[in-house]
Amino acid sequence: MQSLAICARLVARAVSGTEAENFLYNSLLRLSTSSSVHNSQSSSRLAIPSSPAITRAVHLVTATSGYSGHDDDEDDKGHLRKKKNSTKIPRSNRPNVNGDDAYFVAKNRLGDFLGVADGVGGWREHGIDPSLFSSSLMEACKSLVDNKLIDLNPVTLKELLSKGYQQLLENKQCIVGSSTACIVALHKEKSILHTANLGDSGFVIIRKNIIVHRSQEQQHYFNSPFQLAIHPAIKDQRLIADSPDSASITSFNVEENDCILIATDGLWDNVPDSTILEEVKKITEPTLDNLQLIAHALAKRALDNGHDPNFYSPFAKNAKRSLGINICGGKPDDITVLLAVVTSKC
Repeated sequence: MQSLAICARLVARAVSGTEAENFLYNSLLRLSTSSSVHNSQSSSRLAIPSSPAITRAVHLVTATSGYSGHDDDEDDKGHLRKKKNSTKIPRSNRPNVNGDDAYFVAKNRLGDFLGVADGVGGWREHGIDPSLFSSSLMEACKSLVDNKLIDLNPVTLKELLSKGYQQLLENKQCIVGSSTACIVALHKEKSILHTANLGDSGFVIIRKNIIVHRSQEQQHYFNSPFQLAIHPAIKDQRLIADSPDSASITSFNVEENDCILIATDGLWDNVPDSTILEEVKKITEPTLDNLQLIAHALAKRALDNGHDPNFYSPFAKNAKRSLGINICGGKPDDITVLLAVVTSKC
């Protein structure tokens, strides 16, 4: 989730002066909170479409990739290097973290679980590392799965998100921050993918190069997604906090060789569906190596498009549709991509 300063460069191409300030204030700055929690109703679609039955137990083969979209550049060999004028707040050295994004991959006897969380970059203005909240949330969710403290049914993932968030609230170190979250889980025996999404991270299910199911963004207003938050010592009426109960949950029957792509908004804001399908179509055999190549290609596309001032990005199109403003260019952001294939092969 990009910082205010990054987005300002995009908006400055379309608006200026007081208008720009008002726009940025109302549309682009989103941390989290106030003493009240928004109780927006979530769309909980639990109907499971009919699908040819898979007679054998299935699991996910999963590859991951990602970039820190703000503070790092690539050298001529494709290795990330630190910019000279990067933020004074050090990045987290935790595993499974890309900039302010975090993710987890976990398995238990019932299913395979994947999750991403996008820390809100604006917390850096308060001297807080945004990745601490997102990574702690994902670690808490993974721990619950690893320790078999969670079942697997249509409401499981909302409960998982709620329990993970509760662990952060009870943490004695007082983890301050906020993030979006998206979690999916494949029931191995029933071949059902359960999902929970809060905010503008999300997922798609691709079958025979067609998107057959996807998450829906949850936004309070343009570029201000639903988010979990903890902010006990900061008073700011612009801050947002939502309940885990606001997460949208779905359940969907999957088939062998279905592809599941889960990612933070760094991908969705910079890579259109057509490009995603173009890349996923290149998977000839669903091996881990092949999936890793495509996951990296998608993340790299998002990184490149995000820094391209001439690219008419999905983010720019949404700005036009939501606010009626004309901007061009990608949205520099952190990127996390998890690409998985449903298979019954060992």
